[in-house]
Amino acid sequence: MTNTKNPAVLLSLILGCIVLLFSETGCNTDNSAYVIRLDSLDQKLDLTEEYLRIDYATISAREAIITKQIDYIKEYYDMEISEEFGNSMTRYRGVKKAYSNFLKQYPKAFDELKSLQKQANDLRTSVTKNELTKEEFKTFYKKEMFDTDQNLKFAEGLSKTIHSLEPEYQRISNIVHAELTRIAQTNEGLADRMKADESN
Repeated sequence: MTNTKNPAVLLSLILGCIVLLFSETGCNTDNSAYVIRLDSLDQKLDLTEEYLRIDYATISAREAIITKQIDYIKEYYDMEISEEFGNSMTRYRGVKKAYSNFLKQYPKAFDELKSLQKQANDLRTSVTKNELTKEEFKTFYKKEMFDTDQNLKFAEGLSKTIHSLEPEYQRISNIVHAELTRIAQTNEGLADRMKADESN
């Protein structure tokens, strides 16, 4: 049995406890700092997800409708196109182009978000299990934050574009639909095609 009355032994035990205490405290301090950073990362990922809460199917349907309506106007419009209506059609084509770009780019941003969310979760798990050195965490976190910032900016741009187009789309689509409806009253071919579109 160890003689705890020996001053040298007592001093050795005390020093050992102090080293252990500081070692555990240092580890907990590092982990707390890591968690704060990871929380900041998650906030940006949540914001990216919020920007991407756009109904892809709705935008896809609108893009298809605009394409058909533009084709119908080209084929069936029975009057000289006024400057006002011509300007509306030009802007309508711009809306279609923006929608087409969104449909192409959205899956990239969405898939990147899912990948980044998984990586962030894996990084948090590694921190919880104390699997990373300070330098390893710094390297992984720096890359994760950079990629997250890039995707966040991209998603924000897509979201702002779609939401800014909403009033323009609603206004012009009503104008075009009214004109096509007028033409269809005396054009059986257009009337049949529009009726078929509505049933699909």
